[in-house]
Amino acid sequence: MPFRSLLIAIMLLCISCATAADNLTFIAEDLPPYHFINQHGEADGALIEVIEATLAQADLAGEFRIMPMARAFHELENNPNILMISLLKNPAREAKFKWLGQTYFSDAYLVDLASQSQNHEVQSLKQAEKYRVATIRGYSSEHYLKQAGFSEDKNLVLVSHYHQLWQMLEKERIDFVLTNTLTLQNELVLSNVEAKKIHKSLHLDDFPSELYLAANLNLNPETAMRLSIALSTLKETGQYQAILEKWQLPLPTAPK
Repeated sequence: MPFRSLLIAIMLLCISCATAADNLTFIAEDLPPYHFINQHGEADGALIEVIEATLAQADLAGEFRIMPMARAFHELENNPNILMISLLKNPAREAKFKWLGQTYFSDAYLVDLASQSQNHEVQSLKQAEKYRVATIRGYSSEHYLKQAGFSEDKNLVLVSHYHQLWQMLEKERIDFVLTNTLTLQNELVLSNVEAKKIHKSLHLDDFPSELYLAANLNLNPETAMRLSIALSTLKETGQYQAILEKWQLPLPTAPK
């Protein structure tokens, strides 16, 4: 065998061995029906199925873990073989991770009490500046509101947990919560707040909405490429769409 051909064969073998040695772990927060722990103690959900199909398409193996978001971020930033199943892509995060493909989407809203909606009519985020708007400290929504001119000494309320958001809204200590369709229903149920009490007041068109399969920057490039191609293939063949339809979830308007 010519030396150059031998060298190429050795390189391909090394890449193959490195990829096979990857111990991939896919993480997400507890957020049914997208990703959660089922009654058998196993990771389940629509996006879990999407990643399982992606792994099969890519001929790779991986495990799944459900954990709080703060811990998930720590794991993603510090472990080269950790991938997050549905991370919101925004300018502040873009350079920190590898973005392997869009897995889903989330619409952001300013939400108020249905009983107060006639008193809180707003047609733009600018008009909401005269009200008290709350979100969770450290979330991308905090950065978004501060970029729009909101401040803690005037009209921005930051809390550490979503339970506090809905308790404060019920007690009318705040006027609006910035939330999204992905987490809204689950948060209301866990906070013992009736959905009929809540009113979606303003859709935030410019809020980042694309959720991605995100990887540590040091993930094996070959593994990253295979996962990205596999996820794209699922969408081209309709398997991705079929999984979402099975879970009765709307399709992203333009899957990537």
